Parts: sequence; structure tokens; C-alpha cells
Amino acid sequence: MHTLGTKGARGMEERARLVGIEHDHRITKETDNQFLFEYQRAILLSLKDSGALDEAQYRYAEEKLKAQLRAYIRKQNSAKKKGERP
Repeated sequence: MHTLGTKGARGMEERARLVGIEHDHRITKETDNQFLFEYQRAILLSLKDSGALDEAQYRYAEEKLKAQLRAYIRKQNSAKKKGERP
């Protein structure tokens, strides 16, 4: 878990800063596929908001991400049913 704190005084800009990280672990497709999907989706939204992607480009890329996630989950489930490692 990442903990954010704020720093600032009245009339001054308030900024978020990283205070600490708990339960730190390496993020991989195998252990955190939903997190990685949401992270990539957030980047796409940021690109859309900045004007780098238009709505159609964003939707296309988002559908590609969703398809990748579904395919990966199907692959994992299939491997589990066969008793293999995903």
C-alpha cells in the first residue's frame, strides 16, 4: 500500500508526496494483471485528456487492453483446469 501525505500552508500550493510503501512486491502480469490493466487504462485516459488521443483512438486502445486481459484470464483458467502452471 502506498501512503500519500500532503504538505503546504495557507495560501501555498498543497502537494501530495509519497510517505511510505507497505507490503512492497514486484508487480507482474501473473500476480497483478488487474492492476496492470487499470494502470495502462489510466495512461490511455491521460493521453485522451491531454489531446494526444481522440475518443475513437482511446476506445480502440481500451478495447485492445480489455481483450488482452480477457485472453490472459482465459489462458490462466485453462492452465489451472489442466493442472499446469499458468
